[in-house]
Amino acid sequence: MQTNDAIILGLIQGLTEFLPVSSSGHLVIAQSLIKGFSQPGLLFDTLLHFATMMAVIIYFRKRLSKIIKAFFGMFIRKYRIDYFENKRFLWGIIIATIPTGIIGFSLEKYAEKLFSSTVYVGYALILTSIILYLSDRYSGKLPVDGKSSFLLGIVQGLAVIPGISRSGSTIAAAIFLGVKREEAAEFSFLISIPAIFGATILQLRKIDISMISDLNSYLIGMLVAFISGLIALAVLIPLVKKGRLTIFAIYCLIVGFITVVWL
Repeated sequence: MQTNDAIILGLIQGLTEFLPVSSSGHLVIAQSLIKGFSQPGLLFDTLLHFATMMAVIIYFRKRLSKIIKAFFGMFIRKYRIDYFENKRFLWGIIIATIPTGIIGFSLEKYAEKLFSSTVYVGYALILTSIILYLSDRYSGKLPVDGKSSFLLGIVQGLAVIPGISRSGSTIAAAIFLGVKREEAAEFSFLISIPAIFGATILQLRKIDISMISDLNSYLIGMLVAFISGLIALAVLIPLVKKGRLTIFAIYCLIVGFITVVWL
């Protein structure tokens, strides 16, 4: 893999993984537009996902530190206070991960087939656009609870379909359920950590030693994905708080329409 290709793909992955525009959908579109473009190799794809996961961990490190302490608080008296203060997020992540894993694994082969169709991706982007637009018309004051966590886990599992934005659909779904905007965004990205980690583990099973020939380019792509992922997080969360996902709704609508009509 050429270094320039690694940089471009790392940038696409880092930005579109967190901005509500669908990273998988953009890879399908890029494949159809750029001559000689192919989806990244399995090892490279795995490393890019790991890089974006690290971006979430770094960005939400303070919250994650509290959640980790809360987990140990179930067994160690020293952290009992941390458990009671953060158990809602801890159990919310656990509850959301269960349907995400089941649905994501079940739809994996079906979703891979959709990577060959730009038309389906275009329609999915239009659907994402509608969801984002409607979410800006809602506001809530509720915290995330067990019921909303489970429903968001289902939505995240369905977002394996190319063109359906994982971040956009889960944030919007949380807002529709009456969850506070700030908490909707934070929880959406927190539940992405076990989802991305699980997908990474599944991909690692298929990797062999022969795939490391372009390791230097892969590492550069990882760095670009990590940095652009942090930038995307810093941009998106303030926009969610202000109810400005319509910006991304317009973008998805335009790209989706162009994809359906011309690609």
